[in-house]
Amino acid sequence: MSTDRWIAPAGTPATRSDFAACVDRCVRALIDGRQSVALAAQTQLSRWLGDEAITLADGSPIDHALFDDAILSVQERVAPANETLGLARLLRASRQLAETIYTKHRLP
Repeated sequence: MSTDRWIAPAGTPATRSDFAACVDRCVRALIDGRQSVALAAQTQLSRWLGDEAITLADGSPIDHALFDDAILSVQERVAPANETLGLARLLRASRQLAETIYTKHRLP
């Protein structure tokens, strides 16, 4: 599955891979400086995380634990082209996304 494809069509529940692909798309866009793509992915993630009624296709909740799993494993899915420079950019973009999501969705 391409991690650059858009999420499941409207009305179709997202899968774990759709959620991870959205995280990956946002991280890649932040690395590449494609702000509009990053913003669209962040908006999708915020919608999913902000609506407790939305679940994955398998019935699992879309929650911060799911986000944490996806962001912590992003390096496995988004391999940097240049090991040193690429890894630094990947880590910076991942941290930026996590900070943005957690700022919008403060936990009690």
